[in-house]
Amino acid sequence: MLTTVMGPYLSFRPNRIVDGLSQTALEAFGPLGWLALALWALSALVALTRPRAWTGVARAALGSGAVLTLLAAAGAEAASFAAVQGAAARTSFGASFYLALLAAFLVSYSASAETPGRRGRTVIALFPIIGLVALTATGALAELGIVREWVLTRPTFVRELRRHLFYALGATGGAIALGIPMGVLSARSRHAETAIMGSLNLGQVFPALAFVGIMMPILGALGDRFSAVKALGISGIGWAPVFVVLLVYALFPVTRNTLVAIRQIDPAVLDTARGMGMGRWRSLFEVEMPLAFPVVLAGVRIALVQSTAGAILAAFVGGGGLGTIMFFGLEQTSMDLVLVGVLPIVALALVFDAGLRVVERMAGGSEESYA
Repeated sequence: MLTTVMGPYLSFRPNRIVDGLSQTALEAFGPLGWLALALWALSALVALTRPRAWTGVARAALGSGAVLTLLAAAGAEAASFAAVQGAAARTSFGASFYLALLAAFLVSYSASAETPGRRGRTVIALFPIIGLVALTATGALAELGIVREWVLTRPTFVRELRRHLFYALGATGGAIALGIPMGVLSARSRHAETAIMGSLNLGQVFPALAFVGIMMPILGALGDRFSAVKALGISGIGWAPVFVVLLVYALFPVTRNTLVAIRQIDPAVLDTARGMGMGRWRSLFEVEMPLAFPVVLAGVRIALVQSTAGAILAAFVGGGGLGTIMFFGLEQTSMDLVLVGVLPIVALALVFDAGLRVVERMAGGSEESYA
Protein backbone atom coordinates (compact mmCIF):
# COMPACT_ATOMS: atom_id res chain seq x y z
CA MET A 1 0.00 0.00 0.00
CA LEU A 2 2.70 2.49 0.98
CA THR A 3 4.87 1.58 -2.02
CA THR A 4 2.07 2.63 -4.39
CA VAL A 5 2.41 6.26 -3.28
CA MET A 6 5.91 6.46 -1.77
CA GLY A 7 7.91 4.82 -4.55
CA PRO A 8 8.83 6.36 -7.96
CA TYR A 9 5.46 7.16 -9.50
CA LEU A 10 6.12 9.71 -12.25
CA SER A 11 9.12 10.58 -14.37
CA PHE A 12 9.26 14.03 -15.96
CA ARG A 13 11.48 14.07 -19.06
CA PRO A 14 12.13 16.91 -21.51
CA ASN A 15 11.94 14.36 -24.35
CA ARG A 16 11.60 10.61 -24.87
CA ILE A 17 15.37 9.95 -24.81
CA VAL A 18 16.78 11.97 -21.90
CA ASP A 19 16.40 10.62 -18.37
CA GLY A 20 14.06 12.70 -16.28
CA LEU A 21 13.25 13.55 -12.69
CA SER A 22 11.38 10.85 -10.77
CA GLN A 23 8.90 11.76 -8.04
CA THR A 24 6.69 9.82 -5.68
CA ALA A 25 2.93 10.30 -5.73
CA LEU A 26 3.15 12.27 -2.47
CA GLU A 27 5.81 14.59 -3.92
CA ALA A 28 4.07 15.06 -7.25
CA PHE A 29 0.45 15.34 -6.14
CA GLY A 30 0.53 16.61 -2.55
CA PRO A 31 -2.97 16.38 -0.99
CA LEU A 32 -4.24 14.08 -3.76
CA GLY A 33 -1.44 11.66 -2.98
CA TRP A 34 -2.48 11.61 0.67
CA LEU A 35 -6.10 11.12 -0.42
CA ALA A 36 -5.11 8.06 -2.46
CA LEU A 37 -3.21 6.69 0.54
CA ALA A 38 -6.30 7.22 2.70
CA LEU A 39 -8.43 5.33 0.18
CA TRP A 40 -5.99 2.40 0.26
CA ALA A 41 -6.10 2.44 4.07
CA LEU A 42 -9.92 2.42 4.06
CA SER A 43 -9.88 -0.49 1.60
CA ALA A 44 -7.63 -2.42 3.99
CA LEU A 45 -9.91 -1.61 6.93
CA VAL A 46 -12.98 -2.84 5.05
CA ALA A 47 -11.14 -6.10 4.36
CA LEU A 48 -10.76 -6.59 8.13
CA THR A 49 -14.46 -6.13 8.85
CA ARG A 50 -17.02 -8.89 8.99
CA PRO A 51 -17.89 -9.92 5.41
CA ARG A 52 -21.25 -8.63 4.21
CA ALA A 53 -22.88 -8.34 0.82
CA TRP A 54 -21.50 -4.83 0.28
CA THR A 55 -17.96 -5.20 1.65
CA GLY A 56 -16.49 -6.61 -1.55
CA VAL A 57 -17.95 -3.79 -3.64
CA ALA A 58 -16.69 -1.21 -1.14
CA ARG A 59 -13.16 -2.64 -1.10
CA ALA A 60 -12.95 -2.73 -4.88
CA ALA A 61 -14.40 0.79 -5.23
CA LEU A 62 -11.91 2.22 -2.74
CA GLY A 63 -8.93 0.51 -4.42
CA SER A 64 -10.03 1.53 -7.90
CA GLY A 65 -10.81 5.02 -6.63
CA ALA A 66 -7.27 5.37 -5.31
CA VAL A 67 -5.80 4.47 -8.70
CA LEU A 68 -8.21 6.72 -10.60
CA THR A 69 -7.41 9.61 -8.26
CA LEU A 70 -3.70 9.22 -8.88
CA LEU A 71 -4.30 8.82 -12.61
CA ALA A 72 -6.26 12.06 -12.80
CA ALA A 73 -3.57 13.84 -10.78
CA ALA A 74 -0.88 12.44 -13.10
CA GLY A 75 -2.75 13.81 -16.11
CA ALA A 76 -2.91 17.27 -14.53
CA GLU A 77 0.81 17.23 -13.69
CA ALA A 78 1.65 16.06 -17.22
CA ALA A 79 -0.34 18.95 -18.71
CA SER A 80 1.48 21.46 -16.51
CA PHE A 81 4.87 19.98 -17.42
CA ALA A 82 4.08 19.99 -21.16
CA ALA A 83 2.95 23.61 -20.98
CA VAL A 84 6.43 24.57 -19.77
CA GLN A 85 8.63 22.13 -21.71
CA GLY A 86 6.77 21.94 -25.01
CA ALA A 87 5.43 19.13 -27.21
CA ALA A 88 8.52 16.94 -26.85
CA ALA A 89 8.05 16.61 -23.08
CA ARG A 90 7.11 13.21 -21.73
CA THR A 91 5.54 12.35 -18.37
CA SER A 92 5.96 8.62 -17.81
CA PHE A 93 4.77 6.27 -15.11
CA GLY A 94 7.19 4.65 -12.69
CA ALA A 95 7.21 1.35 -10.84
CA SER A 96 4.79 2.51 -8.12
CA PHE A 97 2.07 3.18 -10.66
CA TYR A 98 2.23 -0.38 -11.96
CA LEU A 99 2.28 -1.69 -8.39
CA ALA A 100 -0.87 0.34 -7.76
CA LEU A 101 -2.49 -1.21 -10.83
CA LEU A 102 -1.53 -4.69 -9.64
CA ALA A 103 -2.85 -3.95 -6.14
CA ALA A 104 -6.15 -2.65 -7.52
CA PHE A 105 -6.52 -5.72 -9.73
CA LEU A 106 -5.85 -8.11 -6.83
CA VAL A 107 -8.28 -6.25 -4.59
CA SER A 108 -10.99 -6.26 -7.27
CA TYR A 109 -10.39 -9.92 -8.12
CA SER A 110 -10.64 -11.06 -4.50
CA ALA A 111 -13.62 -8.78 -3.87
CA SER A 112 -15.44 -10.16 -6.90
CA ALA A 113 -14.79 -13.72 -5.74
CA GLU A 114 -16.40 -13.05 -2.36
CA THR A 115 -19.34 -11.01 -3.69
CA PRO A 116 -22.38 -13.28 -4.01
CA GLY A 117 -24.60 -11.18 -6.27
CA ARG A 118 -24.06 -10.77 -10.00
CA ARG A 119 -24.99 -7.09 -9.75
CA GLY A 120 -22.20 -6.47 -7.25
CA ARG A 121 -19.65 -8.27 -9.41
CA THR A 122 -20.76 -6.21 -12.39
CA VAL A 123 -20.25 -2.98 -10.42
CA ILE A 124 -16.78 -4.14 -9.40
CA ALA A 125 -15.84 -4.87 -13.00
CA LEU A 126 -17.33 -1.72 -14.55
CA PHE A 127 -16.33 0.90 -11.99
CA PRO A 128 -12.66 1.26 -13.04
CA ILE A 129 -13.56 1.00 -16.73
CA ILE A 130 -16.15 3.76 -16.49
CA GLY A 131 -13.72 5.90 -14.51
CA LEU A 132 -10.96 5.44 -17.10
CA VAL A 133 -13.33 6.19 -19.98
CA ALA A 134 -14.53 9.34 -18.21
CA LEU A 135 -10.98 10.59 -17.64
CA THR A 136 -10.09 9.87 -21.26
CA ALA A 137 -13.23 11.53 -22.64
CA THR A 138 -12.58 14.72 -20.69
CA GLY A 139 -9.01 14.95 -22.00
CA ALA A 140 -7.55 14.72 -18.50
CA LEU A 141 -4.95 12.17 -19.66
CA ALA A 142 -4.05 13.77 -22.99
CA GLU A 143 -0.54 14.91 -21.99
CA LEU A 144 0.63 11.66 -20.43
CA GLY A 145 3.55 10.12 -22.27
CA ILE A 146 1.77 6.92 -23.25
CA VAL A 147 -1.20 8.87 -24.63
CA ARG A 148 1.09 11.18 -26.61
CA GLU A 149 2.91 8.21 -28.12
CA TRP A 150 -0.37 6.55 -29.03
CA VAL A 151 -1.52 9.70 -30.81
CA LEU A 152 1.73 9.77 -32.80
CA THR A 153 1.42 6.10 -33.81
CA ARG A 154 -2.35 6.17 -34.43
CA PRO A 155 -2.00 6.15 -38.25
CA THR A 156 -0.21 2.80 -38.08
CA PHE A 157 -1.76 1.42 -34.89
CA VAL A 158 -5.01 0.21 -36.47
CA ARG A 159 -3.12 -1.47 -39.31
CA GLU A 160 -0.80 -3.30 -36.94
CA LEU A 161 -3.72 -4.24 -34.71
CA ARG A 162 -5.49 -5.83 -37.70
CA ARG A 163 -2.35 -7.79 -38.52
CA HIS A 164 -2.02 -8.94 -34.93
CA LEU A 165 -5.63 -10.12 -34.90
CA PHE A 166 -5.01 -11.94 -38.18
CA TYR A 167 -2.23 -13.95 -36.56
CA ALA A 168 -4.14 -14.68 -33.36
CA LEU A 169 -7.55 -15.44 -34.85
CA GLY A 170 -6.19 -17.06 -38.01
CA ALA A 171 -3.90 -19.47 -36.16
CA THR A 172 -6.67 -20.35 -33.71
CA GLY A 173 -9.19 -20.83 -36.51
CA GLY A 174 -6.77 -23.11 -38.33
CA ALA A 175 -6.18 -25.03 -35.10
CA ILE A 176 -9.94 -25.54 -34.69
CA ALA A 177 -10.35 -26.73 -38.29
CA LEU A 178 -7.44 -29.17 -38.05
CA GLY A 179 -7.18 -29.93 -34.34
CA ILE A 180 -10.72 -31.12 -33.68
CA PRO A 181 -10.67 -33.78 -36.45
CA MET A 182 -7.19 -34.81 -35.33
CA GLY A 183 -8.41 -35.11 -31.74
CA VAL A 184 -11.40 -37.21 -32.80
CA LEU A 185 -9.15 -39.48 -34.88
CA SER A 186 -6.73 -39.82 -31.95
CA ALA A 187 -9.60 -40.77 -29.65
CA ARG A 188 -10.70 -43.46 -32.09
CA SER A 189 -7.27 -45.00 -32.75
CA ARG A 190 -4.28 -45.52 -30.46
CA HIS A 191 -1.97 -45.67 -33.48
CA ALA A 192 -3.26 -42.33 -34.72
CA GLU A 193 -2.89 -40.87 -31.23
CA THR A 194 0.75 -41.93 -31.09
CA ALA A 195 1.55 -40.37 -34.46
CA ILE A 196 -0.49 -37.18 -34.06
CA MET A 197 0.27 -36.36 -30.44
CA GLY A 198 3.90 -37.35 -30.86
CA SER A 199 4.26 -34.91 -33.75
CA LEU A 200 2.48 -32.12 -31.89
CA ASN A 201 4.58 -32.73 -28.78
CA LEU A 202 7.68 -32.39 -30.92
CA GLY A 203 6.39 -29.05 -32.20
CA GLN A 204 6.07 -27.79 -28.63
CA VAL A 205 9.72 -28.56 -27.89
CA PHE A 206 11.17 -25.95 -30.26
CA PRO A 207 11.65 -22.45 -28.81
CA ALA A 208 9.47 -19.99 -30.70
CA LEU A 209 12.30 -17.95 -32.25
CA ALA A 210 14.22 -21.07 -33.23
CA PHE A 211 11.06 -22.51 -34.79
CA VAL A 212 10.55 -19.34 -36.83
CA GLY A 213 14.19 -19.54 -37.92
CA ILE A 214 13.67 -23.13 -39.09
CA MET A 215 10.57 -22.22 -41.08
CA MET A 216 12.14 -19.26 -42.86
CA PRO A 217 14.41 -21.19 -45.28
CA ILE A 218 11.77 -23.91 -45.79
CA LEU A 219 9.03 -21.47 -46.77
CA GLY A 220 11.52 -19.37 -48.73
CA ALA A 221 12.48 -22.40 -50.82
CA LEU A 222 8.82 -23.29 -51.40
CA GLY A 223 8.05 -19.75 -52.51
CA ASP A 224 11.00 -19.71 -54.92
CA ARG A 225 10.16 -23.09 -56.42
CA PHE A 226 6.38 -22.88 -56.77
CA SER A 227 4.79 -19.79 -58.30
CA ALA A 228 1.38 -20.64 -56.84
CA VAL A 229 2.87 -20.62 -53.34
CA LYS A 230 4.62 -17.33 -54.00
CA ALA A 231 1.37 -15.84 -55.31
CA LEU A 232 -0.15 -16.45 -51.87
CA GLY A 233 2.53 -14.28 -50.33
CA ILE A 234 4.33 -17.23 -48.73
CA SER A 235 8.06 -16.63 -48.43
CA GLY A 236 10.86 -16.84 -45.91
CA ILE A 237 9.96 -13.48 -44.40
CA GLY A 238 6.67 -11.77 -43.65
CA TRP A 239 3.56 -13.37 -42.26
CA ALA A 240 3.99 -17.00 -43.32
CA PRO A 241 6.74 -18.28 -40.95
CA VAL A 242 5.07 -16.82 -37.87
CA PHE A 243 1.62 -18.01 -38.90
CA VAL A 244 2.84 -21.57 -39.36
CA VAL A 245 4.59 -21.55 -35.97
CA LEU A 246 1.55 -20.14 -34.19
CA LEU A 247 -0.66 -22.72 -35.89
CA VAL A 248 1.56 -25.58 -34.74
CA TYR A 249 1.58 -24.28 -31.18
CA ALA A 250 -2.21 -23.74 -31.21
CA LEU A 251 -2.89 -27.24 -32.53
CA PHE A 252 -1.68 -28.95 -29.37
CA PRO A 253 -4.24 -27.65 -26.82
CA VAL A 254 -7.17 -28.00 -29.24
CA THR A 255 -6.22 -31.53 -30.30
CA ARG A 256 -5.34 -32.64 -26.80
CA ASN A 257 -8.53 -31.32 -25.23
CA THR A 258 -10.66 -32.89 -27.99
CA LEU A 259 -8.95 -36.23 -27.42
CA VAL A 260 -9.38 -36.07 -23.63
CA ALA A 261 -12.98 -34.86 -23.83
CA ILE A 262 -14.12 -37.69 -26.08
CA ARG A 263 -12.21 -40.32 -24.13
CA GLN A 264 -13.89 -39.20 -20.90
CA ILE A 265 -17.45 -39.61 -22.17
CA ASP A 266 -19.32 -42.25 -20.20
CA PRO A 267 -19.46 -45.48 -22.28
CA ALA A 268 -23.05 -45.97 -21.11
CA VAL A 269 -24.02 -42.80 -22.98
CA LEU A 270 -22.49 -44.14 -26.18
CA ASP A 271 -24.20 -47.51 -25.68
CA THR A 272 -27.51 -45.68 -25.31
CA ALA A 273 -26.88 -43.78 -28.54
CA ARG A 274 -26.11 -47.01 -30.39
CA GLY A 275 -29.22 -48.59 -28.87
CA MET A 276 -31.26 -45.76 -30.38
CA GLY A 277 -29.93 -46.69 -33.80
CA MET A 278 -27.32 -43.94 -34.14
CA GLY A 279 -24.37 -44.65 -36.39
CA ARG A 280 -20.82 -43.57 -35.62
CA TRP A 281 -21.05 -40.22 -37.40
CA ARG A 282 -24.46 -39.33 -36.01
CA SER A 283 -23.32 -40.28 -32.52
CA LEU A 284 -20.24 -38.09 -32.96
CA PHE A 285 -22.14 -34.96 -34.00
CA GLU A 286 -25.27 -35.34 -31.86
CA VAL A 287 -23.86 -36.90 -28.68
CA GLU A 288 -20.07 -36.86 -28.34
CA MET A 289 -19.22 -33.38 -29.61
CA PRO A 290 -21.96 -31.59 -27.60
CA LEU A 291 -20.74 -33.35 -24.45
CA ALA A 292 -17.10 -32.61 -25.29
CA PHE A 293 -17.75 -28.98 -26.24
CA PRO A 294 -16.85 -27.28 -22.90
CA VAL A 295 -13.49 -29.07 -22.66
CA VAL A 296 -12.74 -28.46 -26.35
CA LEU A 297 -13.58 -24.80 -25.83
CA ALA A 298 -11.07 -24.67 -22.98
CA GLY A 299 -8.41 -25.81 -25.46
CA VAL A 300 -9.52 -23.16 -27.94
CA ARG A 301 -9.25 -20.53 -25.20
CA ILE A 302 -5.69 -21.57 -24.41
CA ALA A 303 -4.77 -21.59 -28.10
CA LEU A 304 -6.24 -18.12 -28.66
CA VAL A 305 -4.52 -16.56 -25.66
CA GLN A 306 -1.11 -18.01 -26.48
CA SER A 307 -1.49 -17.05 -30.15
CA THR A 308 -2.33 -13.48 -29.14
CA ALA A 309 0.83 -13.29 -27.06
CA GLY A 310 2.99 -15.20 -29.55
CA ALA A 311 2.06 -12.99 -32.52
CA ILE A 312 4.64 -10.52 -31.27
CA LEU A 313 7.20 -12.71 -33.08
CA ALA A 314 6.01 -11.36 -36.42
CA ALA A 315 7.96 -8.17 -35.80
CA PHE A 316 11.22 -10.12 -36.05
CA VAL A 317 10.58 -11.21 -39.65
CA GLY A 318 8.84 -8.16 -41.09
CA GLY A 319 5.37 -9.54 -40.52
CA GLY A 320 3.98 -6.52 -38.71
CA GLY A 321 1.68 -6.69 -35.72
CA LEU A 322 1.73 -4.82 -32.44
CA GLY A 323 5.18 -6.19 -31.72
CA THR A 324 6.47 -3.78 -34.38
CA ILE A 325 5.42 -0.83 -32.24
CA MET A 326 6.97 -2.40 -29.15
CA PHE A 327 10.35 -2.99 -30.77
CA PHE A 328 10.35 0.46 -32.33
CA GLY A 329 9.84 1.85 -28.84
CA LEU A 330 12.84 -0.14 -27.60
CA GLU A 331 14.94 1.29 -30.42
CA GLN A 332 13.82 4.80 -29.48
CA THR A 333 14.38 4.15 -25.73
CA SER A 334 10.75 5.12 -25.19
CA MET A 335 9.00 2.91 -22.64
CA ASP A 336 5.77 4.78 -23.33
CA LEU A 337 5.91 3.66 -26.95
CA VAL A 338 6.76 0.13 -25.84
CA LEU A 339 3.61 0.12 -23.72
CA VAL A 340 1.54 1.31 -26.68
CA GLY A 341 2.44 -2.00 -28.30
CA VAL A 342 2.38 -4.21 -25.20
CA LEU A 343 -0.77 -3.09 -23.38
CA PRO A 344 -3.17 -3.85 -26.28
CA ILE A 345 -1.70 -7.36 -26.50
CA VAL A 346 -2.29 -7.89 -22.79
CA ALA A 347 -5.80 -6.43 -23.07
CA LEU A 348 -6.68 -8.65 -26.03
CA ALA A 349 -5.43 -11.75 -24.24
CA LEU A 350 -7.43 -10.90 -21.11
CA VAL A 351 -10.59 -10.16 -23.09
CA PHE A 352 -10.31 -13.38 -25.10
CA ASP A 353 -9.66 -15.40 -21.95
CA ALA A 354 -12.50 -13.84 -19.98
CA GLY A 355 -14.96 -14.04 -22.87
CA LEU A 356 -14.34 -17.71 -23.58
CA ARG A 357 -14.44 -18.55 -19.87
CA VAL A 358 -17.94 -17.06 -19.77
CA VAL A 359 -18.94 -19.21 -22.75
CA GLU A 360 -17.46 -22.26 -20.99
CA ARG A 361 -19.53 -21.58 -17.89
CA MET A 362 -22.65 -21.08 -19.98
CA ALA A 363 -21.96 -24.41 -21.66
CA GLY A 364 -21.71 -26.05 -18.24
CA GLY A 365 -18.02 -26.86 -18.56
CA SER A 366 -15.31 -27.07 -15.97
CA GLU A 367 -12.07 -25.14 -16.08
CA GLU A 368 -10.34 -28.26 -17.37
CA SER A 369 -7.60 -27.93 -19.93
CA TYR A 370 -4.67 -29.91 -21.11
CA ALA A 371 -1.80 -30.59 -18.77
